[in-house]
Amino acid sequence: MPYVEEIPAARSIRPLPASVTGFVGACDAGPVDTPVVVTSDGEYHAIFGPTLDPGRPLGHAVDLFFVNGGTRLTVVRAASPAPDHLVPGAGGGVHALADSGITVLAVPGLTADHHLQVSTALALCASWRAVLVLDLPPGPFNDGAGAAARQTGPHRERAAVYHPWLVTGGVAVPPSGVVAGVIARTDAERGFWKAPAGVSLHGLDGFTEALDDVANEALVQAGVNAMREFPGRGRLVWGARTLAGADSAEPARRYLPMRRLTDHVLGSLAAGLEFVVFEPNEAPLWLLVKQLVESFLNELWRAGAFPGDRPQDAYGARCGLGETMTHADLQDGRLVVEIYLATMRPAEFDVHRLTFQTQG
Repeated sequence: MPYVEEIPAARSIRPLPASVTGFVGACDAGPVDTPVVVTSDGEYHAIFGPTLDPGRPLGHAVDLFFVNGGTRLTVVRAASPAPDHLVPGAGGGVHALADSGITVLAVPGLTADHHLQVSTALALCASWRAVLVLDLPPGPFNDGAGAAARQTGPHRERAAVYHPWLVTGGVAVPPSGVVAGVIARTDAERGFWKAPAGVSLHGLDGFTEALDDVANEALVQAGVNAMREFPGRGRLVWGARTLAGADSAEPARRYLPMRRLTDHVLGSLAAGLEFVVFEPNEAPLWLLVKQLVESFLNELWRAGAFPGDRPQDAYGARCGLGETMTHADLQDGRLVVEIYLATMRPAEFDVHRLTFQTQG
C-alpha cells in the first residue's frame, strides 16, 4: 500500500515540464539548425519570414499551432525542405532540439513514407521521452498509406498520426501543426494526461477528404487518428492513439496521453533521484527513495492524472533487497526502483524499473 509522508523540500522530486513543443521545417529566413523560442505567430514570421509556401509548410503549421491554443514553441529552421535536412543522420535539423526539453515534436513536411528519417526522429524521441506528431502523405487514405505508416521502426508507440490534410487559405497543409496546438491547449486546460480528442479545430476552411464511420474504422485499424466534421459540432480531432495502438494492449504504447504520462513520470523520477548515486546503497536510502517516489505520484494522483479513489489503486513503488535488488545488484552498486502506474483503470498496473549506479 502506498505510504506518503512529508518529505523535506531539499529531497522532493520536482516535475519536469510536460508540455514543451518543438517544430522543425524549412523557411525563408532565420538562423539554420538553431533552436529559437517564439510565443506568437507574429514573432515567428518576424524571425523566419512572412512567406506561407505550400512547399514549405512550417509557416502554416506555426500559425495553426497558435490559433489552436499553443502559447510557446521552439522552432528549428532546416537547411532545406529535403527529408535528410529535416532529419539528418547526425547534427542539425531535429538533432538541434536535443537540449530543449521537447516533449512533443512535429516536423511539417516529413511524412510517414520517409521511413529512414521517421525512424531516426522516433529514436530521438525515445531518448528524449517525447512523442512525434506525424503526417501521412497527401491524398486519400489507402492500404498503402497505412502500410507506410507502420514501417517506422521500433518506436511506433511514440508516433501519433492524423488524417486527412487540412485546407486553410485555399491551400492543403499537413495536420501536425494544428494537432500540436490542440495538444498544447488540452495540456493547459485539462492536463497532459487527458486525451486531445473530441476537441474543436480552429483556423481551417475544411479537410481535403471527408471521413465517414467506415473510413474512420479503417484508420483505427491502421493506428491512425481521424479528423472529422460533424453537423452541429464542427471540425474535431477524433482520436488519440499511437501507431502501436492497433497491435498493443499496453496503455503506454497504445494511447498518446498514457505514453506522455508515463514519460513524464519516469523522466521526472530519473532526474529527481540522481542524488542516489552519491549515497550508500543501504536500507535508509531505499526507504527514502520509496517515499520520494510515492510522494511525487501522490501529487499527480491528487491532480487527476491517475484513476482510482485510493492511492493504492493508482500507483505504487518498491525499492529494497529481495524486492527489487539482489545481493549481486548491491555488490555492483545498483539501486533499482520499481514504479507501478495505473494509467487506464484502477489497480491495473504497468510496471516500470529505473536503475541507478551508486557508490555501493
